[in-house]
Amino acid sequence: MITDYQYFGSICFMELLYKEKEVFFDREAPFSKMSFKNRMVILSAQGPLHLTIPIVGGRDQKTAIKDISIAYDAPWQAQHWKAIKTCYKRAPYFEYYETDLENVYSTKNEMLVDFLDNCHQFIKTAIKGKWQIVQQIDANQENTLLAPQHNQQVKVPWQPNNFSTFAIQHPYQQVFESSIGFIPNVSILDWLFCCGGKVISTQLSE
Repeated sequence: MITDYQYFGSICFMELLYKEKEVFFDREAPFSKMSFKNRMVILSAQGPLHLTIPIVGGRDQKTAIKDISIAYDAPWQAQHWKAIKTCYKRAPYFEYYETDLENVYSTKNEMLVDFLDNCHQFIKTAIKGKWQIVQQIDANQENTLLAPQHNQQVKVPWQPNNFSTFAIQHPYQQVFESSIGFIPNVSILDWLFCCGGKVISTQLSE
């Protein structure tokens, strides 16, 4: 599967990824505003909370994502980590992943793709993903990755402005469901903290 990076991808995105044997993240893809390349949606007591990684040069550029630098004018890592802890401290499995995830947010990467790689490796380990990351492809590899048995080149239809209109395969109990209702297709972190990686792995392997 050839696809774009996502910041702790949405659940629908991870459902696609889990079925693959090989995944190639397109570093030449242009950065696009209003996408999940540098933002994710978690759930707070007030409803969906959008977290955005600031980038150098603003969001309207069309630069290849491999050349996008993270802006550190504001302490966004500390802010994102505080938001995650506040929203999920009562989730059943948050403490199990807390230390490893805090390490992700303690690493100051210059380039956006390096931070997204760290996020991806954290999730891949947590949900016991077995897909292999392909670092580069030639013409023959591209033909193989785009063969009918794969998902071909995936351009995800869900965006930060419409993510909740896409149903997920395995609904689960969310932290604030009793007060705000169930909201589908938020960040994979929500499912992870609520159910744990073992449950996710089992359900996505069915």
